[in-house]
Amino acid sequence: MTVIAKGRGLAASTTRVQIVMDRFGDTRHEFDAADAQAVAMAEERFRELTGSGFRAAALSGDGGPGKLIRSFDPTVEQTLFIPQLAGG
Repeated sequence: MTVIAKGRGLAASTTRVQIVMDRFGDTRHEFDAADAQAVAMAEERFRELTGSGFRAAALSGDGGPGKLIRSFDPTVEQTLFIPQLAGG
């Protein structure tokens, strides 16, 4: 796990975060975009989650709405994974 220096946000580093929402709340997976092995693991997590029905959204740093993404992008600072909702 990469520690971000106090006073510096994600934009100033290569740390990326994948946030997985589920019935237990959320789980955050940090990875260093400069580390090829960490990127490969993050891409695998992306494929597993989207393959099992999760939707992925790239969150904007300015608090605006996220954008639905369909493929892994290691340049996205924060990716939110939302489970597919069952209608009733």
